[in-house]
Amino acid sequence: MKFNLRLRYRLIVLCTLILSCNGMNNPETNNGSEIEKWQLGWRMINSSWEKNYKLGEQQFDSLLKMTPPIEAKFIVTGFEILSKLGKEDKIPTVLNKQDQRTLDDLCTSGLFSSDIPGDSICKSKAKEERVENKDLQIEIIKMYLNDQSVRGNVMNDIIAKYGLDQYELAKDPVTSVDLRNRDRLKEIIRDFGFPTRQLVGKDAMQGIFLIIQHSDGDKEWQKEQLPRIEEAVKKGDMDGQSYAYLYDRIKINGGEKQLYGTQFKNVDPVNNTLELAETEDIENLDTRRMEVGMMPIKIYEQLMLRNLPK
Repeated sequence: MKFNLRLRYRLIVLCTLILSCNGMNNPETNNGSEIEKWQLGWRMINSSWEKNYKLGEQQFDSLLKMTPPIEAKFIVTGFEILSKLGKEDKIPTVLNKQDQRTLDDLCTSGLFSSDIPGDSICKSKAKEERVENKDLQIEIIKMYLNDQSVRGNVMNDIIAKYGLDQYELAKDPVTSVDLRNRDRLKEIIRDFGFPTRQLVGKDAMQGIFLIIQHSDGDKEWQKEQLPRIEEAVKKGDMDGQSYAYLYDRIKINGGEKQLYGTQFKNVDPVNNTLELAETEDIENLDTRRMEVGMMPIKIYEQLMLRNLPK
């Protein structure tokens, strides 16, 4: 079983429970290793989840003192915490200090479309995403919307972003949508090669990943896409989590052990229990998850439990 992947980026913005350092008596380090930065970022996200915004602000301040760059997902959560505390005036200063890629990620996240300031900075500094094939981008975005809507996730932010308010979302069974999306993506890859972010944009690339991830009906073709996903990650066209999710899914479907801990077994919504599917080198699991941009495994497990159907 896999977690609803649409929630992955918003998860990062909203998330989650952490196991340690939850109290005011635990000082945060001001300069540390990448794993310390990662752990601190997730402690901050946990504070936001629990609405402990004062602690979250302290953790955000400590995080900003660490060696840059700071991952966009942590900055997004820090900004949300500042907004909750009515300290939006701190946001432009932080935003001005970010490198171009982080700034682009932040400004395309939709964060500044509400009451959080930063829109003017984004307009003046962030590079507008341009794609080589706008028609293909919109077609893939629609496929992406259908992939998610039949799974109960209507992505209103994506609909608004691409002006698709009049588009009628699919109401077919999940298997029918997956088959239609898969067949069309095969055609796209045949005609254009494996798409790139330059060709269709960041959101469409996420849609392509999900279509492949949901292609269990053609496991051989799905497996053939793994090296292409890996190459897309190396080029920055997809995030590392995409490769990790697909790698684990293919391994579990093939009766082998997973590597990144994305898949679960014996999921029991009644008793609110689940087990991690068989995983290689469990001792170093969190290190691998950090390397591909995932959350600590214990947080992921607790998040899965929270989202089991009741």
